[in-house]
Amino acid sequence: MKPKVNRRNFLKAVGAGSAVTASAGLWFFGTQAGQDPASYTGMTNREGGFQTFNRRKWSVSKPTYEKVGETSRPDARTEVIFARMGQIRGYDKAKGLGEFPQHVQDYYKAHPEDLELDTTVRQEIHAKRSEEIKKPHDEFILSKAWSSAMGAVGPRGVNAPPEKWDFPRGSNTPYKMKDPKRTSRLIKKISHQFGSTLVGIAKLNPDWVYKYPMNGGRGFKANEPMEVPEHWQYAIVVGVPMSWDPMYANPPYGTSNDAYSLSRIVAHRLTAFIKNLGYAARPHTPGADYDLMVPPIMVDAGLGEQGRHSIVITPELGCNFRPSIVTTNIPMAPDKPIDIGVQDFCKTCKVCAKQCPSGAISHGEKVEIRGYKRYALHSSKCSNFWSSKLGNMGCRLCVAVCPYTRKSNWLHQAALNVSLHDPTGLSDIALAKMQEVFYPGQEPQKYYMPSMGGENASYRPVPWWLKTDDFIDTADGE
Repeated sequence: MKPKVNRRNFLKAVGAGSAVTASAGLWFFGTQAGQDPASYTGMTNREGGFQTFNRRKWSVSKPTYEKVGETSRPDARTEVIFARMGQIRGYDKAKGLGEFPQHVQDYYKAHPEDLELDTTVRQEIHAKRSEEIKKPHDEFILSKAWSSAMGAVGPRGVNAPPEKWDFPRGSNTPYKMKDPKRTSRLIKKISHQFGSTLVGIAKLNPDWVYKYPMNGGRGFKANEPMEVPEHWQYAIVVGVPMSWDPMYANPPYGTSNDAYSLSRIVAHRLTAFIKNLGYAARPHTPGADYDLMVPPIMVDAGLGEQGRHSIVITPELGCNFRPSIVTTNIPMAPDKPIDIGVQDFCKTCKVCAKQCPSGAISHGEKVEIRGYKRYALHSSKCSNFWSSKLGNMGCRLCVAVCPYTRKSNWLHQAALNVSLHDPTGLSDIALAKMQEVFYPGQEPQKYYMPSMGGENASYRPVPWWLKTDDFIDTADGE
């Protein structure tokens, strides 16, 4: 039966539709405004001024992910693609998996497609890429130098189990904090001072801690179950966005290293700060220094919602945010999760799935994964594409094409507000369509390297300061 539409709802729908139409007419001016460096959200302000979204207004009693069955903790040895790939070196299809550890055998028996993908990238795609990179690719000189330099900075050194590493040295007696709410306010302010663009605090859900360590480092023994430490009571989420212009020139020109390095620095600074107050703290930082899953913790901390591409979408930055986590026992007041309409938006948008060259992002409905319902991301397909193009490592195309990921200009804020206040969902459809019309992507096959039938294309034009030909003479000397 077709639902009745009363006058009030009709006017709401018309008003929302008119607002979206008006936004389309002003898109040109919004694009011009977005070219102003002042709109590059989160790149300079250390006072927390960019965390402007009124989360309290949109707070909800429970997270927007859905618990649908018996839950279990992820096994980082097999469910994290980087750890899994390292465990199948020397695989011979004729000999099978009999010589590999049981957990590896069990995983690939349950996911035979991943075995095919994981061995293909090692035995075929890497070989093609090795031949490709022997050819001169001078266009990437500047972008690779920039990526390498950004990744060269970042404290590490977590090399002992939590009961040893996390606690302050000596017999530091924790300072008595006056009030958890005040402490939360202090931690957020200090995190912004250390360089974090967004900050959120959650009560740590043990379901998000890995059941087995990723690679046996960070003080944990390989292939032995991890117990969730009692002092991992809270999780503080910090982080920064990737540099905006190279991010839009993904896959070949962008990098995660810029934001990774800054995010690591913030987390280690915050860890040191908390330890100096006498409390336990442990950083979990990109690219692979984690003991836990980050996206659901971000959701619990009220920073955003997990989208179709599995990345968390925030009101301020969209999904252009590289987070770190600090687990701690300093008493704080956790933030509440928020509902800004991402779940409904992602049902109809599918821009990221359409643009994903590898087909790793699902076009379908959510599925149950370890007791929770969410969109599934095929990590092997995603990872394989990283080696199927030239330039900087990785892809990040789903971040670049997401309609929420836009520079903070007045038009972006207007579109976000229309979506937030539209009960009909009409604006979601219109905004997704405008994304495809005004920010069209490439034919997905074009993102592949030439030897795999592509053009090594980028989503948007290369920023001027990464155009090698304008600065470096790569021609043979006479």
